Amino acid sequence: MNILLFAALTGCAPDHADVEGDWFAWLAAGSSPTVQEDELSLSDATIFECKEGRGWNSETCSFDNTYIGPRIGGFSDTDNIIGGACAQMNSKGNYNPLDGECNGAYEDDCNEEDVAAFAAECEQIRSLEKNTWIVDDGYYALSGDIDTWRSEALINSEGDLQLTVHVDLGDDQDFRYVWSIDPGFAPDDCLENEDGELYRAFSDGSNWIQEWSEDEDGNLIYYLTAGSYQVDPTDSEISWYLSDDMVAGYSHAKFAAEEFSSHPGEYGHYDLDGAPLPWGTDAISGSELSGGFLGVDVQGHAGGIGFSGSDDYVDWYEQYQANFDALCATVKGAGCENFDESGDKLTWEEELVVALGAVNDANGDGLLDEGEARFEHKIEGNMWRPVDNTISGIDGWMEVHSSWVRLKTGQTVAPGEKVAGDFQIFFEGSEAGSRLLVRGAFEITELEMDRWGYDILEDVKRDENGTPYCGGASAPQ
Repeated sequence: MNILLFAALTGCAPDHADVEGDWFAWLAAGSSPTVQEDELSLSDATIFECKEGRGWNSETCSFDNTYIGPRIGGFSDTDNIIGGACAQMNSKGNYNPLDGECNGAYEDDCNEEDVAAFAAECEQIRSLEKNTWIVDDGYYALSGDIDTWRSEALINSEGDLQLTVHVDLGDDQDFRYVWSIDPGFAPDDCLENEDGELYRAFSDGSNWIQEWSEDEDGNLIYYLTAGSYQVDPTDSEISWYLSDDMVAGYSHAKFAAEEFSSHPGEYGHYDLDGAPLPWGTDAISGSELSGGFLGVDVQGHAGGIGFSGSDDYVDWYEQYQANFDALCATVKGAGCENFDESGDKLTWEEELVVALGAVNDANGDGLLDEGEARFEHKIEGNMWRPVDNTISGIDGWMEVHSSWVRLKTGQTVAPGEKVAGDFQIFFEGSEAGSRLLVRGAFEITELEMDRWGYDILEDVKRDENGTPYCGGASAPQ
């Protein structure tokens, strides 16, 4: 019998990895296919209903179609709803739009005091600076354990390590995510020496994975950089996307009916139109830092201050380090080595943890309001990269990451080997405003080559034409 047919008939599911961790989903009420399909129960969700001007529609004398806040009764600080609205009557004391706009008196069970309480409950949500998507719609927030019923691990034809995990959501709904990383990721350049001989050297002079992993406690970190881009700080209409050889990994997910892609590394803080937003204030000059380019003052860089000895000269290393500290305080707060600020403003990390509930459900009550933080940002300063005289490239930039896979050092990624590590992946809805987060650890116990892979066309044509990359020079070690 065909083994695939046998597996289908017997209900046998691959179990290539042990995975544990947590997942968190914020499903947009107005655009999520999972919400619209209505096959997954959302009765235990925490509800965020904090969009300005959303809720009661005075023209139709009814709540907005996708409003998910309380409809009957007033404010309660013990429910699972953050925010909401109250119904209002027209001037004739009813809800018939033919008798006029319903923007008058409230009913007794939901009044102006309740409206004020709803607004106060949303005050923190509406003040978020990084995760502003939470006020673009109403959101159902769900959480659960990564309790896998199926896992598939392989090395694909491109040499990437790939792991797919399936989680049962109940109601016959599946949540699956797959990540893929290049375990040999090490961008290099083909160069020519003084004798005209070709040789290969690491791009920017070092192995990127080794540089990224210096502070990873014996792990190798692979940032999921697919889709990362920079905006030219001198012209916000120009975007630079990372080339394929600079991409270390990617992840895709499907949560019930909705598809997601991993949020890429950020080389700036951008508005929806791609324009750079302020990323803080230059710690030395006092000017706004935008577009992720945080200032290296050598001739040719944007905002160059001048040469040593002039009155307005500022040492680029001093400025860069001060800017790194300022960015780190914004993103991680007290998690930064030189953090010396205080206040009640949430950092980018705290926004997801404190305000949006990316924590373990410690007491099991289904509410995302307590427990261990399950989200963090990582910042790369790129100080190790040689500084050149252009704003393109990665030197002179800082990057913030929310999606990565880490492998324990000392392992061999090959068929028949066991591979262990951990991960955090933050996803964005491919066609909706939803967000998704997974965080946990894994051990691949069965690893094979992909039997259904394909040859890389570039490699095939090089073999056919006898034109190996860089004249056949060996990769740098």
